[in-house]
Amino acid sequence: MAVLLASTIGPPERWSDPLAAALTGEELRVYPDMGNPDDIDVALFARQQPGLFPQLRNLRLIIGLQAGVESLLDDAELPADIPIVRSTQPDGDRMIAEYVLMHVLRHHRNMPDFLDNQRDAKWEKPPVLLASERRVGFMGLGVIAHPCVVLVRDLGFQTASWTRTPNDMDGVENFHGAAGLEPFLNRSDIMVNVLPLTTETEDILDTRTLAMLPEDAKIINIGRGQHIVDEDLMAALDSGRLGHATLDVFRTEPLPGDHPFWAHPGITVMPHTARHSQPSRVAPQVAENIRRLRAGEPFIQPVNRDAGY
Repeated sequence: MAVLLASTIGPPERWSDPLAAALTGEELRVYPDMGNPDDIDVALFARQQPGLFPQLRNLRLIIGLQAGVESLLDDAELPADIPIVRSTQPDGDRMIAEYVLMHVLRHHRNMPDFLDNQRDAKWEKPPVLLASERRVGFMGLGVIAHPCVVLVRDLGFQTASWTRTPNDMDGVENFHGAAGLEPFLNRSDIMVNVLPLTTETEDILDTRTLAMLPEDAKIINIGRGQHIVDEDLMAALDSGRLGHATLDVFRTEPLPGDHPFWAHPGITVMPHTARHSQPSRVAPQVAENIRRLRAGEPFIQPVNRDAGY
């Protein structure tokens, strides 16, 4: 049997070299040079490869090369009975947590305002709150959000989460379900979106829900660009209802040069840098899941198709 590297982000050799080193005893093929497709029982994807799934008649495992797998799940040709696993580098969640903490502190201590004042040669000292006086809310409490919440909570912020179902965590107030969304947003001075992208969460941050946030609230989005309705966000910022938005993800990436986010004074554009996956760090997990397939053992980070992540 053979393993197919079906799609990557960036040059294929950036992935093929470390994968070949990790997959000892396995034959690695790189699309489109896949030879006889009937030999392939494992396929690795960073994004959709249209028309490929019907050719892989003996597929037994699909491995996503990123934490997000919505692109694969949206593929109309995705086989219904093949297990899917995601891949993340071991230190990737810590990398994201540090990134989130950086921006929480940045907004907590009003850094965007100071930078604006410097440009205007304006000497002003806004009120400074203690962490214990600031309310931070996390939309989502999965494997990516959890270490972010721990860092923020342990610095003393009033920390809360909003989840699909009840999810208790020490020192974190939990709101859940449709009924919990409004009270969660009402109490979030700084709101961090870490939700997966599903049909239920797409466009979840629109005019209606953004209006539920406190006046001058700050938003940090590391989920997906499709969680926020762009026009509604800019309207809320332009009206003064929201204070600032730090965005790491966008509907189109790279963000087009003529997109209004670039020049908006209330938006910080980050080029999807919360986590930077190194193939050499992800390859061992890919190899381990393939080993588990061969041995009939449970997979690492299996995807729940019904939940969408």
